[in-house]
Amino acid sequence: MTGERINYNAALQVTNDEQLLLNLVRLHFMDSTSFIEVSSITAQSSFQSGLQGGRIALPSIAPMFGITGNLGYSTQPTLVYTPLQGENFIRHLMAPLTIERLALLYHSGWDIEHLFSLCLIEINEINNISRVLYSDSISNHEIHKFDRIVKLLGKIDARGGLDLLLGSDPNDTNPQYFLHIKSDILKNSETQSIIQQLDLNPKQTYYRIAYPTIQTEKEPRQDTIYIRPRSVLGIMYFLSQWVEHDHGHGDDGHYVTPQFPNVGKPRDFPFSIKSQSARPKQAAVAVYYRNQWFYIDDADLGSKSIFSLLTQIFALQASPVPVTPPVLTLPVGR
Repeated sequence: MTGERINYNAALQVTNDEQLLLNLVRLHFMDSTSFIEVSSITAQSSFQSGLQGGRIALPSIAPMFGITGNLGYSTQPTLVYTPLQGENFIRHLMAPLTIERLALLYHSGWDIEHLFSLCLIEINEINNISRVLYSDSISNHEIHKFDRIVKLLGKIDARGGLDLLLGSDPNDTNPQYFLHIKSDILKNSETQSIIQQLDLNPKQTYYRIAYPTIQTEKEPRQDTIYIRPRSVLGIMYFLSQWVEHDHGHGDDGHYVTPQFPNVGKPRDFPFSIKSQSARPKQAAVAVYYRNQWFYIDDADLGSKSIFSLLTQIFALQASPVPVTPPVLTLPVGR
């Protein structure tokens, strides 16, 4: 167990990362994705040892006695692979993230700026880039407005001015989540800018987080932040835009995903998948596809962090049971 468990763990981690990176590159080229899950690993180990002795008779020499030993060890792993398809594919890749899982990721230590940039399509009717192929329908101004809002939230959160809490309502058994803006930074210019851009009530410090409905679109409430999360597949489409495709290796005719027409990519989003003809020497993860090596540079901490967040989101969506962050009960009236 001392030697095998670590080896199996390392092999599973490496191959999971390679499969995820491969599918990001596939989406960049508008190729179909495919995932194969390792359902189980069973290892059967055996240990053999023996000792033999005997009399050796040699001509003209007195009889001699000899002892021989043998020692052997073997392991036979059995891996069970399961293609991700059907109901599992829908739940795992196509179902939008829930507020509960966003809160869990936030409380796991991920910063709110990159979490919202990656996982949200919309916040209070302000659109992020959503449908890659039709992104010319989203104005440049709107994209940058969303970008400014999440950056301001990130700055306030970095100062300890925000929290994402689970509230309670005696009239509603469903969990309710609140974004808490701490009162000591309420008059901060950055906080006031967020409140104004999201059209929130400036006198409150707790804002409910909810999904938009037909009713709320007709009469939006100033005490609520309405969000529309992405699915894992939507997140992967988003990240596939940061694949740096080298057209100098015979791939000029291949169709790739449009690079956010008319609006451009957020320039400072810390993610990049590089490509080159030779196998990279220092790569956190690398795959060979369409006659090129695609990789994330081991020294690129920003890209490694975003990729690690993607792996956690991917694993989290595989869970069939609801998950909740630490419960902090708040009075709804506040």
